[in-house]
Amino acid sequence: MITKSIHDPSPVEVLETQSTNSEICIKTTVARSKTSYVDRGKKRKFLFVILWTTVTVFIVLVVILLVTNAKHNVAETTTVTTPTAVSTTGSALVQTSSGTNISSTTALSSSATSAPTTTGMASQLPLVSADGTIRGVYNTTVGASSTGSTAGTGVGQYAASDPPANACDNDTSTKYLNLGSCNQTDNSSLCGLNTGLYLELQRGSSLVTGIQSCTANDSLESDPLIVSLEGSNLSGTNLTLGISWSLIYNGTSGLGTDPGRSSCGSIQSINNSVQYKSYRFLVFGKRSMSNSVQYSEVRLFGY
Repeated sequence: MITKSIHDPSPVEVLETQSTNSEICIKTTVARSKTSYVDRGKKRKFLFVILWTTVTVFIVLVVILLVTNAKHNVAETTTVTTPTAVSTTGSALVQTSSGTNISSTTALSSSATSAPTTTGMASQLPLVSADGTIRGVYNTTVGASSTGSTAGTGVGQYAASDPPANACDNDTSTKYLNLGSCNQTDNSSLCGLNTGLYLELQRGSSLVTGIQSCTANDSLESDPLIVSLEGSNLSGTNLTLGISWSLIYNGTSGLGTDPGRSSCGSIQSINNSVQYKSYRFLVFGKRSMSNSVQYSEVRLFGY
């Protein structure tokens, strides 16, 4: 019988075995650490690529949006006409009915209502009514509704022989006389004030740059000294409404110095760049006490 001897490891062998096992564990741990580090590096790189791609796409989208808006703004700038008038100041000649040219400085501008080209000399505009009627008014102020005036000798009436149409016939031998708040027998500094006339021009929209008033054949006390001119692009009964009118001129008539009977005063220049087809003329001041306001002509100049 063979007996197999069992060898017990010596302390040295035990230590060597433990050392070997420790080295194996360390190597395994290091290998795992390296693998984990590589994996983390790959993840970081992947996340960086995603972030960079996202930022790049965002920047591209922002640039596209800015370029699109810029093109849109340029298109609007080149195709839309601003309603604000762009004015240039120049010298315009105003021609009177006698052919005399009066130089005046006016603002010539391009407006939102398509003002015509104002090169050359302004001329007297024919005051022919579109419907054949020039309407008289009394008790009427700038921006307020018109109160119609009729023929007669009482309050709110005009002389039947001197109707509103006479002020627009280009004839200084005829006249328009309105009693206003008075009757024919009164004598006051207020008689005839806040009266006037209005009409829609047969010629259509016109640009008015000057106004002239002419005296009647008698009673210089009744000469109009302070006047106004309003414009409208409405017609018919709408012209009785104050809201229909826009103020163009409010000031002296040019008759401050009496030019004599049946004579015209100086042309008053109007700084205006808007065309209107209807006009309203009112009187707010006269020379002295009388029973009315009267004048032979009111003339408009322009294009």
